[in-house]
Amino acid sequence: MKLIAWILLGFAVAGLGFWIVTNDSIPKNIGIDLLIIFIFVLGPAGAFWMIHVAIRHEKYPLPMILLAFIPYSFLWYYFERYRGR
Repeated sequence: MKLIAWILLGFAVAGLGFWIVTNDSIPKNIGIDLLIIFIFVLGPAGAFWMIHVAIRHEKYPLPMILLAFIPYSFLWYYFERYRGR
């Protein structure tokens, strides 16, 4: 997938998380709460992982470090760059 598609997917997932938190019509139960926790923990944890791997393995890590600040861009990094090693 192209980088732009991954970036749009990341923003869509982050937007879904914010929408779930701010929407009052969604019934509150443990499944929804766990989904919210998963969405909001996965993004920063993946960004930290991406920064760590970029510093250790990339020849020029700065572009990848800056890319890590886009929500869920670590998914692109994993599928397009890291998994191929």
